[in-house]
Amino acid sequence: MDENRFFYVDDKVIPAHQLAASILDFSRSRDVNKHKLLRGTGIFNQDLVSDRKLSAQQLLQLMGNAQSLTPGHDCGFLLGKRMFPGNYGAISNALMHSRNLADAFTVLAVLRSQICPFLDTKHYASQQRHYVLITDAIGCGERFQFIAELYCTALVSAVKLILGQRIPFQFNFPFPRPKYIQEYEVHLGHRLNFSQPAMSISFDKKWLASLCINRSDSLKRHALRQCKMVSMPSKGFIEAVRTTISKHSDCGLQKAAEKFCMSPATFKRKLKQHGYTFQQIHDEVGKQEAIYLLQVQQLSNEETAHLMQFSDIPNFRRSVKRWTGLTPSQLRTATENPLY
Repeated sequence: MDENRFFYVDDKVIPAHQLAASILDFSRSRDVNKHKLLRGTGIFNQDLVSDRKLSAQQLLQLMGNAQSLTPGHDCGFLLGKRMFPGNYGAISNALMHSRNLADAFTVLAVLRSQICPFLDTKHYASQQRHYVLITDAIGCGERFQFIAELYCTALVSAVKLILGQRIPFQFNFPFPRPKYIQEYEVHLGHRLNFSQPAMSISFDKKWLASLCINRSDSLKRHALRQCKMVSMPSKGFIEAVRTTISKHSDCGLQKAAEKFCMSPATFKRKLKQHGYTFQQIHDEVGKQEAIYLLQVQQLSNEETAHLMQFSDIPNFRRSVKRWTGLTPSQLRTATENPLY
């Protein structure tokens, strides 16, 4: 596998003047000591006003510092509101000048590693709704909830800005309902579910046709040309492993290591560095596919088991229960508290 196609958690590939600079600006507005904020990150003030690159590991430490040094529980939400248009230049321009919401999501998909390198997204659709399944791309660990708060708020704010109106997103989170639920309700709305098997965002498909108020094909093309001049791998290591397993259903650890041109021992060390085991990622891929086929597509147990290459239904049921905490029937009929 071409190693230039993905990045490790300690690879310095993320422009310092983007998220890191935004975190510093926000922390200053909350009177956070700059030296304490940067402590342990390996980031220096001159990095934030230059063309230098940072690693995801450095940014995760910086987020942790900002979260612990900022009073209250609104740090991620308020930072998310500042992200767009923020310090993203041509990326923000490309989104701002999209034709409609569907076009904006296409732009986001193309530029995701530049604007949101921590999260992997996949888009699905049913007859009525559009779904975005969100997973960890790089090994966010204990920062995953903070990152979810940040980027979900950024999405709500960005869509409101480019459409001129707020749309009713449904958010489903894999972590328990937080004590500071009022922050979620203020910044994300009241369509919230917690303790779900997977993180996802959904909305009525009719919104995809909503026109952007500053749409311009020529300005969008110009912005995209500028974005393409930025050299950055398209995905994080965990996302790359997940993609490999998804493409090769019979992919065990040995075969996966070969795909990444590593010995099994080296491959396991790399996974551990990112906070994962191979079995965790393998189970995650199965869980995602089961949720999509059973709940979004509403397929039967037999159809889903066949597509997922299970040889018998009992084994399929056990696997779904282990992955999601629900039986296939419960998963398919969970309409009051949908997983998607």
